[in-house]
Amino acid sequence: MKREAWLDNIKLIAMLLVVVYHTPPRYDNAHEMALFNMGAPVFFFAAGYLFNMARQQGFLSFLRHRARQILVPYTTFFIIFYALWLAVGRRMAGPEEMAIDTFTPLWQFIQGTPDVVLGPFWFLAALFTMQVIYYPIRRFLTGCWPLLVALLLSLSLLVMPDLPWFRYWNLDKAFLYMPIYALGNCCRPLIEHFDFSKTSRSLLWVALAVLGLGFLIFAPLNIDRSVAYVLAPIAVIFTLPYYTAMCRWLEGSALVSRIARVVAITSITYLALQNYLIGVIKIVLAKVMGPEIWDDNFVLKVAVALAVMAILYPIAIFVDRRLPWLLGKKSSTL
Repeated sequence: MKREAWLDNIKLIAMLLVVVYHTPPRYDNAHEMALFNMGAPVFFFAAGYLFNMARQQGFLSFLRHRARQILVPYTTFFIIFYALWLAVGRRMAGPEEMAIDTFTPLWQFIQGTPDVVLGPFWFLAALFTMQVIYYPIRRFLTGCWPLLVALLLSLSLLVMPDLPWFRYWNLDKAFLYMPIYALGNCCRPLIEHFDFSKTSRSLLWVALAVLGLGFLIFAPLNIDRSVAYVLAPIAVIFTLPYYTAMCRWLEGSALVSRIARVVAITSITYLALQNYLIGVIKIVLAKVMGPEIWDDNFVLKVAVALAVMAILYPIAIFVDRRLPWLLGKKSSTL
């Protein structure tokens, strides 16, 4: 399949927002959640866009393919970082980490909720679960029906009781973000041929994006946070036309497209390593300049996130070219 530069640009921007979100200082407020929702969930839109039912050769073949692309890196990176956590990570993190039972990360890995060792990999677990559920929906329904079913599954979280097993393999998040995935899949023909450059439409995309962002920022402050949480993916959908239009405009920059291609291809490596690099930078800056440097310093937050993106760039290329087996690949795709 030919790579589409605008889709790589979407992944680049989403990854940058993910790294900014994970970089201290962390703000426990609606603005921080808006930042999160414009990052990680957008990857589901890209994944849905790339899903092509016509190319599938049956459910088992699809399952093997997704397991190789998702479960292999999920497993290899966990093994590496679990070993590092046991050897040095717990002591470096401090007393709270030392209090965690040795086998807790392993149990979380089996459950598909790798919070202690590889927290960002919740995304891989949710994506795998989501695609396994979505396949039969798309197999038997056509047109916009899969999107409607995905919306109903997502909204069912408003009335569904809090069941512990529903968090296994991030099934709850798979339900939550499935409308974004289904939108990318069901609307692919429209996205492929749509002219995003018309001024009248651009104004509409801006208006929808403002509505979506407005909801993400202000809704948790004015309505029940659990309701705002479930409705957030629908608000993200409102922002996606402008998101897509902006990324198509960025196709004109060869430099951005080249960087975006690398980040898009190596996104799992970025996802795996970013928190650890952020942690190292946090420790170094705190020792050199004092821990107060992180106090409510949003400029530093963005600067460190950009530094992390830049530092990981050659590392991600090295992993893809020299260690493709870590990613479930037979050879490099760069």
